[in-house]
Amino acid sequence: MIAPVSRIHIRPAHADDAALAAKVMYMSMGGLADYLFDGDARAIESILAKLFARNAGRFGFDVAVVAESDVQPVGMLFSCPGAKLSQFNLDALPHFFPVMGIKHTLKFIWRSVTLPGGPEAEKDEYYVSNLGILPESQGHGFGRALLEYAEQASLANHLHKCSLLVGLHNKNAFHLYQRTGYQVVETAHSPNEHLAYYRMVKQLN
Repeated sequence: MIAPVSRIHIRPAHADDAALAAKVMYMSMGGLADYLFDGDARAIESILAKLFARNAGRFGFDVAVVAESDVQPVGMLFSCPGAKLSQFNLDALPHFFPVMGIKHTLKFIWRSVTLPGGPEAEKDEYYVSNLGILPESQGHGFGRALLEYAEQASLANHLHKCSLLVGLHNKNAFHLYQRTGYQVVETAHSPNEHLAYYRMVKQLN
């Protein structure tokens, strides 16, 4: 059963949401996070929580909102105008060295720049970087509500397209995005199934 809209509240994220943010980012990235951060789930979530608390660019709270139902957090959205994505990527880098160390940071950078596919987002798009709903809260319309929030943010930034990436293996998320009007504009293949993805775009009225 879908939760009534009145029960869904979306608020700006803050540093205290680090534990939730780490879960959502790791859940939404899946095997890509394992590849980029080169560790187990617990270690990666710890890194993501620290980056979030430090407000590290695309991993920070300035680009995130929290969805709540009955005052309980149920999920998060990380998003920004596509034209600002490169700057948010650069803003994150100085935080990686104190959190991960030089060796692991350099490995992360190398693996990031050699990922398959083209640009994550175009400058005339509003980019959904990460979206995740906690497992116990899925199936109640919260993901759709966050996508609608992203659309409103897109229009507020005078952008008429929303875009996102979804792993080829993530069928549930792919079908949700299809149902809400996103269309595939690029397919990036890789021998590592966790690195292969669809780039999807929704044209807004």
